[in-house]
This record gives sequence, structure tokens and C-alpha cells, in this order.
Amino acid sequence: MQQQQPAPATEIETYAPATPATHPPLVILNPAGANGRAARLRPLIERGLLGGRGELVLTGAPRDGERLAREAALAGRDVVAVGGDGTVAEVGNGLLSSGRRVCLGIVPCGTGNDYARETLRLPKDPARALDIALTGAPASLDAGEVNGRYFLNSLGVGIDANIAHAAERLKRYPLMRGQTLYWTASLTELLFHYDRCPQLTVQADDAPPEHRLYALAAVSLGPTYGGGFRINPGADPSDGLLDLCTVRKPSQRRALQLLPMIEKGRHLDQPEVQHLRVRRVSMRADHPIHAHLDGEVIAAERFEARIIPGALLVRRGG
Repeated sequence: MQQQQPAPATEIETYAPATPATHPPLVILNPAGANGRAARLRPLIERGLLGGRGELVLTGAPRDGERLAREAALAGRDVVAVGGDGTVAEVGNGLLSSGRRVCLGIVPCGTGNDYARETLRLPKDPARALDIALTGAPASLDAGEVNGRYFLNSLGVGIDANIAHAAERLKRYPLMRGQTLYWTASLTELLFHYDRCPQLTVQADDAPPEHRLYALAAVSLGPTYGGGFRINPGADPSDGLLDLCTVRKPSQRRALQLLPMIEKGRHLDQPEVQHLRVRRVSMRADHPIHAHLDGEVIAAERFEARIIPGALLVRRGG
């Protein structure tokens, strides 16, 4: 079924102009990011902030980044997140919940870095990324909201959410990061737990709801998640729309054939796959199921997602 593409939403939210920065940026580093590898960036970050370019703080508990970012935004300070997708999501939630419009900068250092590397195209070199995070040109980018939480890159239910749940357990092992981590978790779920794919009712905008077994239903603002899997390869975080990809549950053998296609973004023309661009999407199950939300695993029976156009100012360079 093909659905007419909606015009980009432009009046869902109204935002105040950017708050002029009167204090140096707050740089939030998650030392536990990437299994502790993010902590090694501390000396480089401290050198890069000499001369009053910014203030470094470290997180010590879940949601610390969210709290610190909210406090900084309320004080009119720009914020830089140093870490992976989870750290960036926490900081983004803090900024968006503050009601103030300040700039977000990112120094990627996590297991996936999909938002920073694939969506924003930030450099791998942390010194260059820090310079962009502090002085790069800000771009107005969209955000999503689901069940009272914001997301910057992706939301998904189905086998990919079960894969994210499995990946959380695998992260403790050496060398388990990026695509190695995601592929290991993916094959584990496909081979041994494929029966966990949920029965879902999915409704996009005002279209009639569809109820069936789904392998996955994925909503994203950027083209990739899971360390580079191109689930919505044409997604644009500034078009005012969410990209929705659903995959009807195929046989296990067919699912194994689709997985490498999804990795490369070559799956959209397959018969089990549907791709839409929408403003809102509802995904409902008859019992609590897992969902991944910018790398965080959550659970609920119902997920109500919407686009918030131009919600964030993000420094992404030239």
C-alpha cells in the first residue's frame, strides 16, 4: 500500500529565537561511554577548553546528562555532549525539556555514533569534532517525541528492539561495539528468538490502521541506527517528517536474507517492506514489548510518536 506523502509539518511547535550565549558552553562527558573508552578523551577535551572556551563536567549516573543539559540551557549556555548515542539522547532531552533554544555540539565517542557520524557527518578525529562542537555553524534540525520522551535519531519496535536489548547484555564483552556488536546481537535474535516478533497495530497519520505480525517497525530522523544499519537510507533530519519503515514478518530464512540488505539500505523495494514519510505514527501491542529509543531500551504496550520540526540547534560544521 502506498500512501501520499504529507507536506512537511511547520506549525506543530513554535520556538523562541536562539538564546544568546552569555557563558561558556557546558561540556558534558560520559566517562562510561564506549565501555569506558570515552574517559580517555578527558585530557584532550581539557586542553581544547583552555582559555575559557568551555567548562567540563562528568556524568556519574543515568540521566545526569539530561539534568546538567537542562540546567545549562535554562542558564542560557550552549551544551556539548561527549559520548555515544545514549549520551547525546540524554543531553537532547535536557535541552528540549528546558524550553530554551541553545546550541548542541557533539564529540562522538560511543559504540554506535549513528547520529553524530551518519546523520551529522561529524569527523572521527575528536579534536576536530570538539572544534566544530564549540564553533561550528548551527543548523535547525527536527526531533521526535514518543510517550513523553524525545529522540534525536531513532525509535523502533520488533526484532530490532529485541536486538538492542540483547546488545545491552553483550556490551560488557571485549570488542563488542559498532557493527560487530549489532551483528552478533542480530544473529542471536534471528536464530534463537525469532518467535518474539510482535503482533502490532500500526497507524501512520490518518491512514487506516494495519494489524499483523511485524518483524520490525522503525521510525527515524537519520538514515542509520545500530552502528550503521541503513533502515531509512533517505531520511533527512530537517524535512519536518519522520521516516517509517515496516517489515512484515517473513520466514526465518527470508529474514536472514533481508538482514544484509537492510545493512546496506537496499531493502525498500522488497515485498515485505513498506516505507512512508509521516508526521505521526502509533504502534500498539497487546502486551508490553521492547523498543529502542536512541540506543536506550524501553518497554510499553503503546508507542505514540510525532515529529517536532526544527526543535534543535545543532552545530554540524560547514
